[in-house]
Amino acid sequence: MNVIKKNSPEQINNYKHAGFPLSAISPLVFMSIIRLINRCNAYCGIAVILLMTLIIATGCDDVQTTPLEVGAEMVEITPPQGHPRYGYPRVESTGVKDPLLAKALVFRQGEIQGVILVCDLLGIPRDLSRIVRERASKKTGIPFQNITVTATHTHTSPRITEEFKEYADRESAGKMTAEDQKSYFTYLINGMTEAIVSASKKTEEVDIVSGIGNATGISFNRRFLMTDGRVRFNPRRLNPKIVRPVGPVDPRVHFVLFRPVDQTSFYASLTVFASHYARGGTEFSADYPFYLQERLKETFGEQLVSVFGLGPAGNVGTIDVTRPKALTDGETEWVEIVGNTIAKAVEEALPDGKQGVPDLGIISRTIYLPLQDYTDTELQWSKDGTQPLYPERPFMEKRRRLKLSVWGVQPPLELFRKNEAIPPSVSGDPWRLPVEIHAYRLDSQTAIVTMPGELFTEFGIDLKKRSPFSNTMLIELSDADIAYMPTIKAFTEGGYETLNSRLVPGSGEQMIDVAIQMLTELKTSQL
Repeated sequence: MNVIKKNSPEQINNYKHAGFPLSAISPLVFMSIIRLINRCNAYCGIAVILLMTLIIATGCDDVQTTPLEVGAEMVEITPPQGHPRYGYPRVESTGVKDPLLAKALVFRQGEIQGVILVCDLLGIPRDLSRIVRERASKKTGIPFQNITVTATHTHTSPRITEEFKEYADRESAGKMTAEDQKSYFTYLINGMTEAIVSASKKTEEVDIVSGIGNATGISFNRRFLMTDGRVRFNPRRLNPKIVRPVGPVDPRVHFVLFRPVDQTSFYASLTVFASHYARGGTEFSADYPFYLQERLKETFGEQLVSVFGLGPAGNVGTIDVTRPKALTDGETEWVEIVGNTIAKAVEEALPDGKQGVPDLGIISRTIYLPLQDYTDTELQWSKDGTQPLYPERPFMEKRRRLKLSVWGVQPPLELFRKNEAIPPSVSGDPWRLPVEIHAYRLDSQTAIVTMPGELFTEFGIDLKKRSPFSNTMLIELSDADIAYMPTIKAFTEGGYETLNSRLVPGSGEQMIDVAIQMLTELKTSQL
């Protein structure tokens, strides 16, 4: 097990001075002006003085009058014991391994405000995001479009499926019942909203330090080419028909740490890493982000609010099926090792972290992507068919039914058409699903992108390679629950994730292209 020791005051002080603050450069600029004056005639010198004075005054005014303020808060959202746990069919919880939390980071610089709210949930239904964002915006003044609500994707979290849709419909119609007011959904919405409102009240001027570490040996691509030429997801351990994995992993750990100006202790962090959950069972648990938080608090102090954003992990997990089962797989020790390894990557990379000049910018953009189509025959079979529609394993047959018309973990295509998709304007056109993408600029080198879906990890690799920001974080599962987002290549290979997708092939690539446009706009313009 990796054990992280608490940093010494000297180490933390070194982190404080990472980078090159403007105040350290200004004397150098001043001396350069003097040298330039000595080499020019009087008129040239006067012109240089006027020009450089204007540049310095303008730059200093920006830094001094528009500091970046950040607020952080976490609120518990754990359901009571016995509340249905994630799963299909319905499974009741048997207890709490560790608490589920809603964690908010509020950013404010001048008139620009934004929020990233991360919850220990499997996913975020569109209605849940809408309700929380509307309420938080009304209470804080933060624009609706500048609020992201996302999930860690822990599989030991509460079930939020068709029951929440019915609740949300009553909420929208103003027909909430007394039972609704006492329900877990009301408790959940209130907790998520409270996290944002409280964080908004706690903002203070900060320095930011960002960096990229590596956490190897804890993430594995779970799609494999088999000897029959097909691609399968998570074939049984040591399956002799495994040829090789068909996709990569991304071991990079991206992080940003926030520290009050003129202080040595960080009080909030955002860490992004791409891998599915590590824990199973029927007890509620935040999974490895809980242990990431505990270890970072050992390093930086109990005051730290550790926010974890899940990177593109649609085809990546924490279990290596090509090796014999370890005694710790899926158990507390293994979950702790995963969290500790990510924390250790942050600690080791922090001395090389960069402190930039805060420059907040936020863009929200909604695009409309085509839903997959289905025939009347397929829809009717999903509801009452007794024989397989296609020659496939019973597991895949069940997933196909869930995809078409039966409520499971994500909404089926039939309900997407009824509740979220835009009908065709012209006969023959596809139904289209609104997909919202956020981009946050923190400084000249650090940016965060959020988007819905369980994205394949290749999308994160591609975005970071093409981004104009050296430290670009992509967080999935944001603001809507739209299921898996495979690559075009994966669609040609087939398998579990492609069967469970809802949008047409090429949608993920289009989302990344739009995100690159947004990042380029943030890089080249002042908002």
